[in-house]
Amino acid sequence: MLRFGYSSKPIIKNSFMRNFLMFFLLLIVVQYSNAQQYKSHKVANGENVYRIAKRYNTTPEEIYKMNPTAKEGIVEGQILAIPVTNDKEYKIHTVEKGDTVYNISKKYGITPEAIYELNPEAVNGINLGQVLRIAPLQKGEPVIGNTTNTVVKDSILDNIKPLEEIRKIVSFKTHKVARKETLYGIAKKYNITIDDIKKHNKRLYSEEIKKKDRLRIPVFEKSTEVITQEGGNTTSRISTTTKYVVKPKETKFGIARRHGITIAELEQLNPKMDPGFPVGMELIVPTVIFVPLEETIESGFELYEVQPKETIYSILKRTQISSDSLFKMNPYLRDGLKAGMVITLPVQETKDSLAIDFAEVKRDDLSTMLWNFKPKKIAIMLPFGLENLEKDSRQEAEDYIKEKKGVRVAIDFYKGVLIAIDSAKTKGISSELSVFDTQKNNNVGYLKQVIATNNFDEMDAIIGPLYQANVEAIAASLKVYDTPVFSPISKKESKLYGNFFQTRPTDIMLQDKVIKFVEKDSTDKNIILIIQPGAKFEEIRKKLTAKFPAAKVAKIEKGNYLHEVNLRKVLAKNKPNWIFLESDDVSMISNINALLNAKAESNKITLFTTDKNDAFDDDNIKNEYWSKLHLHYPSIDKEFDNSIKESTTPFVARYIKENNGTIPSKYAVRGFDITYDILMRLGSADDLYHAATFEGTTEYVENKFNYAKKTLGGYFNKACYLIKFDDNLKLTVIE
Repeated sequence: MLRFGYSSKPIIKNSFMRNFLMFFLLLIVVQYSNAQQYKSHKVANGENVYRIAKRYNTTPEEIYKMNPTAKEGIVEGQILAIPVTNDKEYKIHTVEKGDTVYNISKKYGITPEAIYELNPEAVNGINLGQVLRIAPLQKGEPVIGNTTNTVVKDSILDNIKPLEEIRKIVSFKTHKVARKETLYGIAKKYNITIDDIKKHNKRLYSEEIKKKDRLRIPVFEKSTEVITQEGGNTTSRISTTTKYVVKPKETKFGIARRHGITIAELEQLNPKMDPGFPVGMELIVPTVIFVPLEETIESGFELYEVQPKETIYSILKRTQISSDSLFKMNPYLRDGLKAGMVITLPVQETKDSLAIDFAEVKRDDLSTMLWNFKPKKIAIMLPFGLENLEKDSRQEAEDYIKEKKGVRVAIDFYKGVLIAIDSAKTKGISSELSVFDTQKNNNVGYLKQVIATNNFDEMDAIIGPLYQANVEAIAASLKVYDTPVFSPISKKESKLYGNFFQTRPTDIMLQDKVIKFVEKDSTDKNIILIIQPGAKFEEIRKKLTAKFPAAKVAKIEKGNYLHEVNLRKVLAKNKPNWIFLESDDVSMISNINALLNAKAESNKITLFTTDKNDAFDDDNIKNEYWSKLHLHYPSIDKEFDNSIKESTTPFVARYIKENNGTIPSKYAVRGFDITYDILMRLGSADDLYHAATFEGTTEYVENKFNYAKKTLGGYFNKACYLIKFDDNLKLTVIE
């Protein structure tokens, strides 16, 4: 035995023991040296791994290495081991709305250059929510700034903080994992959480479950439910249910609000709920009612869906209302706040009720701001129609694909996705890609089965499905995990799901793009409206006449025909004529196209439309006439000109090479642009919700992205193009 003491030395009897002792002492020195390279950090309210890494001048990846469980999320009070470089710690600042490097430097009494030195990426601009290092902390100096390590105290917190449920483990069960089982399914089976399983099966923090795995399942002591002063806790409310028939104009949000439950809980009670939410549909709801049916939302108030990680304190701080007012409007909050709850709040003075909204200004390439290099898990869900591809010959399969537009679109889109995955890899962003065949439209039952048998809770993003009904069904099912779901092609918004990302600008956004352009320079212009009669064009008629009350309206005869004499009445000789043409009738468009070209020599004419539909591209209409009239139109994408060598991007060049000289379709380009943008956002932020707070617009081959979020609902891309026909059929992007 070796003994160590202050006054005596160890006795070394032979060379083996001498070598052993030297090794032992060296090990102690190394361990002591290594220990000095780490600090412990107690997680404060509102902190995340990204912010903590900034404070200690390290990276999230290094923190995850030391704290593997942090990948599952961190909570207030948790202790983390933090690798520290040169024993330095920094004051930090979280970028707020209106912040600039200059005013931040003034606030802390330093120079802008000092901020740039500590945050080189800030040279390319700063984003809302970005965390900046301000200056090194001196020994014993408290953390200052707008993001601190001190929990804000407030007298109201004692009244509103829900009691944490402490459950006692009485025994364990062994569960043998079956084929295609998921942690979510197992947790649901035993009425526990995924975290409960991982705590007692530590390897699951870094490994996935496999068939025949044996898991320790904790069995908790049954506790007596505590009845609160407002009618019982959430568990007791849901345990007593009744049937409810959906009435006209009712929504999921209103029904969830009435019963004090979350959207997710309403969906769990009604797993076969029709996403269309038809009148007369029967639902299972809790018996307890907090909000009477006859009560309506008063003017100045709105329904708000509680977002992940929000607290009652943060809602009170943001809305500037008292806790008494909040509880009076939402009595069930005394049972505690949950993500997904629908509550009543005063309307916030934000543009178009947007929670996130930035101007459409170009930002620098995200590939220059990458820091999050952990592998990204991406799922692609497209209607490949594989169940119908059991053909006897290759020719039959090709004929089938040609006939099915949805299948052609899916295959083209997927080709773009694959090139985006490879392109991101060259930037250091690797991906684990999972591909699923959605088969057909309105396939909700099949999609729920796919979700139940796969680990979608682990995905960083889902791209697809193509069809609106399907993509909404996926968003609804994955909302419980806050998994972002991107709708690649459908132009319909979803007002129901906060995890829904609409990548295609809506028709209204396209209309506004043109109208705002004309509004900016309409003072000395003769505005003319040529609008097809009928209910279909009534909305755009009202919108244009409201925006341009002095506009002249050309009379359209029966059969959607414009006489030359009626055109002459509205044209002006002494000023430019800016004309809106709104129609989907090929005959009408052809008639007006010819008339306007005949007048173009003697009148200054510029043509606009808010909707360049298929009728504008009909073979019976001469495109050179559009050039002569300099037709302006909005578009979700811009067309690259492959005849110009400089315009051929690396993506286009690679696609042509890999597809026997075939130029990529707009769907292949869109598949590339959407996927590459998602991967760049994931590489430059904690997650896609964080990335959505980036100010400005990202742009790629043909598409650009600037996500906004409404207070109630998901995210939508409002970035679109204004394009005009120049001379010689050249298309020019105006905005």
